[in-house]
Amino acid sequence: MVREYQYTIPKSEVLDQCRSILTNLDYEIDIYAPESNMLMTKPIKLRRALRRFDYAIYVKITDRIEIHIVAERSIFKRSSESSVGGKGLFEKQSEEAMPISLQRKIFIPIHNGMGKYNFRVQQIIQ
Repeated sequence: MVREYQYTIPKSEVLDQCRSILTNLDYEIDIYAPESNMLMTKPIKLRRALRRFDYAIYVKITDRIEIHIVAERSIFKRSSESSVGGKGLFEKQSEEAMPISLQRKIFIPIHNGMGKYNFRVQQIIQ
């Protein structure tokens, strides 16, 4: 779940513009590291039917802009699998590929914001 963009402005300005795009979309920035040219948003809970996803946006600036969705899925454990010792009824599982409808719901607003700053899509990897 990666989307890559090309840029033509100085590398030092790209991260600030990516941060402003995400904050305009109501994402809260958790990690902002201009020395390593990356940022990460705070996790967002997304409920979809019986599944619940927690995802965050990770942006890394190299010779291109890489936008990653980092996702976890909450899985309901059956009562026989849940422990009496206090573990929850939900288990978190790393998710490699979210449903395409959810990816579009996340990526389309970000893509529109990137277009306003004249960042061009380089490659779509799923």
